[in-house]
Amino acid sequence: MAVTQLAFCAKCGKELPASATFCPACGTPVPTAAGAGATATAAPSGTTAAPMSGVDTLMKDSAAQGYWVKRLIALIIDGIIIGVVVFIVAAIGLIGFLATGGMLGLFFGGFTILFGVLLILYFPLMESMRGATFGKQFMGLKVIGKSGTNPTFVDAFVRNVSKIYWLLLLLDVIIGLATTKGYQQKYTDHMVGTSVVPR
Repeated sequence: MAVTQLAFCAKCGKELPASATFCPACGTPVPTAAGAGATATAAPSGTTAAPMSGVDTLMKDSAAQGYWVKRLIALIIDGIIIGVVVFIVAAIGLIGFLATGGMLGLFFGGFTILFGVLLILYFPLMESMRGATFGKQFMGLKVIGKSGTNPTFVDAFVRNVSKIYWLLLLLDVIIGLATTKGYQQKYTDHMVGTSVVPR
């Protein structure tokens, strides 16, 4: 009876999905050359080595669940930061707008646009320049590109474009988890080869 070989991370020892480019536990890049940086170990007889989808991993692995809780908290922190900035700018603008007799509905339309613009620029700028937003830094996470360094601005923009509307972001996460073997990539991450990993 043939024994199936599994690969494990050379740094933390976590089992690696077959198509992993980064360790799902510690974020260590997995070399493409067979056997380099990963240790092959025989699986117990009667088990299969078929990699689980990200959804399966999320349902069964507490580390995956903790990882996504960290990402959610990071997103909330970043949303609060952007909200505070927009509120301050809006409060100053509202005073001037009302003082000049402007239409209130027009002001709030501009307020919504300002929030959207800040939201869509904050994430790509922070991730391409620093590797993480303030929320991700606080939660001990960083974004890496294909090369293992900070993503480019374009890659960071693509991976964050779904944040313009909560339903798009939810679909981005669900489709990403359903179509990839790891649990660290949204669909847009998979498109551009980025991952959010521990710092």
